[in-house]
Amino acid sequence: MLKRLSLLTLAFTFFSAGAAPQKKPAEQNDRIVLEQILTQTYQPSQVGKQLMGIGGETDIRRAGTIVVIQRPGLFGSLLHTEPASSAIDGVQYKLFRGHQDYEVPAGERYYVTAIAVGSDTVLVALISARGISTQAGTGRMWTTLSFKFPASVLAAADKETVFREFDQWFMPEGHATSSAFSAPPAAPAITASPAATPVAAAAPQPIAATRPAAPRDSTLAPGMTREQILQVMGTPERDIHFDPREWMIYPGFVAVLKDNKLESFETSGAGGAKVAVQSDPAGAEIYLDENLVGSTPSILVVAPGKHAFRLHAAGRADWSRQVNVLTGSDITLTATLDKN
Repeated sequence: MLKRLSLLTLAFTFFSAGAAPQKKPAEQNDRIVLEQILTQTYQPSQVGKQLMGIGGETDIRRAGTIVVIQRPGLFGSLLHTEPASSAIDGVQYKLFRGHQDYEVPAGERYYVTAIAVGSDTVLVALISARGISTQAGTGRMWTTLSFKFPASVLAAADKETVFREFDQWFMPEGHATSSAFSAPPAAPAITASPAATPVAAAAPQPIAATRPAAPRDSTLAPGMTREQILQVMGTPERDIHFDPREWMIYPGFVAVLKDNKLESFETSGAGGAKVAVQSDPAGAEIYLDENLVGSTPSILVVAPGKHAFRLHAAGRADWSRQVNVLTGSDITLTATLDKN
């Protein structure tokens, strides 16, 4: 699992190489908000071995969102250390790393395993929801997509633009109108794909699909004041303050404010707990149960139970904690990352 996440980090770094070296704090915070929104929308699954090494690398430890591929052009790899990684720019695509063990058809179902937002790219890691037979072997397929965006889109946390790009390639299961999503491809065995890397080219139009509107958060936007939220949402069931942040809790919905302005909104469901994770220095990668879930500072909604948190930053020693999360609790984790 660690090797797979390291490879995702390398791919993410590769496609962010053209970014300006200096990042304005406000823009960085907006990208953090965008990453939180995407993570809440496409809730990553936990994949890999259980504690004590029990299980396999492709075991689904905790299922999250399943997405359905909308257009051909992607590939899958049987090796988690070398996922089939494609660069996506609109409907243009190009495989730049990994094995072409499986040519992914429209309608194939995948679990989302990780999402990361950089200066001009959004990285999405996927694993197939079923084992697939190919000439190279049988197993789940690892696929990674690196979406290219104008830096201004991500700096402004323009989630609607990101959603539109994602929708051209994958959609959450059950949100499509096409009957092609009712079942995976019927063929039990798929031959290995050609060795040549596909050249960036326009792909066929995606299967028709629609994104359902969020039940109550569609009129909210980052930056709104508390008074504006009250006008839209009404009085919350519960209001929690932990300066400088505030959580306005509604049924199945939480608005997160910082300095009296909306920072993010979450629809992850009831029963979870708020975990604020911060570090010195900021910008460290956050791993929850060995799944990359964001970077510091971030506020996570975590299911009750025992969880392992790990923070990682280049040139610094990792920081780890085991936390027993109780329903409805508010937890703050503050880490000082020492130099190696």
